[in-house]
Amino acid sequence: MNEKILFLSPLPPPHYGSAMSSQMCLEILQKSNKFEVKNIKLNYSKNVKDVGHFNLDKIKGFFIVKKQIKKLIGEFQPDIIYFVPATSGLGLIRDSYFVKQIKKFSGKKVIFHIRSRITEESWDKNKKILIEMLKGKKAIVLDKSLVEDLHNLIDKKNIYVLPNAIKNELTQKEIDKILKKRKEKESLEILFLSNMDESKGWLKLLLACRILKNKKIKFKGNFIGAWTRKEDEKKFNSIIKEHDLKKEVKYLGKKVGKEKEKFLENSNVLVFPTEYKLETFGRVIIEAMMFGLPVIANGIAAIPTIIQHNKTGFILKKNTVQEIADYLEKLQDTKLREKMGYEGRERFLQEYEIQKYKTEFLKIIEKV
Repeated sequence: MNEKILFLSPLPPPHYGSAMSSQMCLEILQKSNKFEVKNIKLNYSKNVKDVGHFNLDKIKGFFIVKKQIKKLIGEFQPDIIYFVPATSGLGLIRDSYFVKQIKKFSGKKVIFHIRSRITEESWDKNKKILIEMLKGKKAIVLDKSLVEDLHNLIDKKNIYVLPNAIKNELTQKEIDKILKKRKEKESLEILFLSNMDESKGWLKLLLACRILKNKKIKFKGNFIGAWTRKEDEKKFNSIIKEHDLKKEVKYLGKKVGKEKEKFLENSNVLVFPTEYKLETFGRVIIEAMMFGLPVIANGIAAIPTIIQHNKTGFILKKNTVQEIADYLEKLQDTKLREKMGYEGRERFLQEYEIQKYKTEFLKIIEKV
């Protein structure tokens, strides 16, 4: 008889890295012939602007999830609870309540999939909640460097390190065609692909674009993602106007699916200078590597284990505007871009493609 799993996690929409990774895990379990799965969507944000903010929909959502948990634990009687918790703010308080509810109605095995950092600030503010929620459980983390975030609440033997992965969407013939087309482009085609929140680094890249223009370096900069604040959008447009970047820089809105893939195909470098305090992995990095793009990114969280500095891209040590501009200037070299993109694609296939991930993920769940 198959084991039953109750899967609780944020899921798309809205589309952001951790929710899409959770969707992938859900689909792996659903397609497996070893488990019977029921899922509960924890998030009630309508768009990226709502993520991390309190509103009426989330109050309604809280009571809906509370009711679903009670119903499914009683009727479905799961053997395993898979839970992707928030690690700070109101989301943490909400999820700690759901964990207490699960304990009340079920003594079943719980495994957490930790997809965001437990910052020192969150630890100081929420130490009691985190101890009560996590102590003695099992957990999956995205990189060995993130184990310390758990503050020894979970025994090392019960912590599983599993980097994110995505499905390879490109055949060898398709990637060869993309790389051949890229060779014909002499100028930089820079891509920023994330939520348009200042903590994700769009401002630093935009100011680096100003430096490139002042040096008369040929480039195009495409910024893709949803704005989280109207003030930031005004700031972006103001800088474009002030530094006469209208010809070089475009904001293209939010793109998903095939639309997003078109920009990954037509760019020749991804820049991700994130300083987001809950950053763990940077899913967009492996999306870029799949498309054979060199990547410039800030060296925080798991990012230094994904990018091989000077081989598949550049890791920013100080994450300054000048440092970003300097590495972009280096990548004017078409052969260097080509070499780094090829190495990144190979690394993606070896380490971050879904088949390897699927095997390891199912092994972990079976051990629970």
